[in-house]
Amino acid sequence: MGRILLVEDELTHQLIIKKALEGQWQVEVAGSFAEARAQLEEGQYDLFLLDIMLDDGLGYNLVEELKGQQQHKSTPIVFLTSSENVEMKVMCFSLGADDYVVKPCDPRELRARISAKMEKSEESGVATEFKSMGFEFKLGEQQAVFHTEQGLQPLDLTPIEYRLLFSLVRQGGQPLSRKDILGKVWGETHHVQARSVDTYVAAVRKKIKPLGVNIKSVHSVGYKIVVPTSSGKAA
Repeated sequence: MGRILLVEDELTHQLIIKKALEGQWQVEVAGSFAEARAQLEEGQYDLFLLDIMLDDGLGYNLVEELKGQQQHKSTPIVFLTSSENVEMKVMCFSLGADDYVVKPCDPRELRARISAKMEKSEESGVATEFKSMGFEFKLGEQQAVFHTEQGLQPLDLTPIEYRLLFSLVRQGGQPLSRKDILGKVWGETHHVQARSVDTYVAAVRKKIKPLGVNIKSVHSVGYKIVVPTSSGKAA
């Protein structure tokens, strides 16, 4: 599970953002610039979610520190702010930020944006493999295999099918909404209708069915992947 450091001094926003992201990622909160500095010494993070205006400092300055540290220089950074000022956005990106989210933000949009940054980071070399639920993904090569009793079974997937399957497996069997799938598979600037997801799900379902794996519809939510256990019962 990816580890996120949320630097936010407003309690209301802390609670909303944690609720939106927890379960999919481990979210740790720093309520000030000083707390963030202290927590950075405790280990590695997979993404930073930074408020720009803090009581004891600016998120801008924390970015400069992060980019100067070897262990954090490639970690994705997403800014949080209540302002839609263009000059502020330009400043964020010029400092090396990967994204900019205006508060208050829709929890589903935030999850999709964070997922996109996490997966892009993995595919760029921070991680080369992802293993879960019997699947193994080679991120840079976009190859996937499934572990069976007979050995490794390669999967013949198109790029879209690969990203779709990866997104479902990454959820660990938890449901993923059509909107979140659109954001993860097609990105933030997609022009694909939510119902089009069903077509691609059907194609992937057909390819993984011989493995005993299924993609189930979750009423009013979306889809989740179901992998049988060794006893033959679905996990």
